[in-house]
Amino acid sequence: MARDRTVRKVEKVMKRVEKHIEETRDALEDLEIEFEVLKATVKRLHDATVEEPPAETAEEEQDIENSTNTTAMRKF
Repeated sequence: MARDRTVRKVEKVMKRVEKHIEETRDALEDLEIEFEVLKATVKRLHDATVEEPPAETAEEEQDIENSTNTTAMRKF
C-alpha cells in the first residue's frame, strides 16, 4: 500500500516535470525565433549604415577641422 502511494506521488511529480519541460521547450523556441528576428534587424540596420554614411557626421567632422576656437588648459 505504501508502495502504491509512493508510485502515484512519483508519477505526479513526473507529470509536473514533463509539463515544465514542454513549457521550457516552447519558450526556447519562441526565444530562438525572436533572436533570429533581432539578428536580421541588426544586419539590415548595419547594411543600411554601411551603404549610407550619415550626413550629420561628415558635417560635424568638418566643423571640428575648421574650428579656430581652441582652449588651453591652465598649468598650476
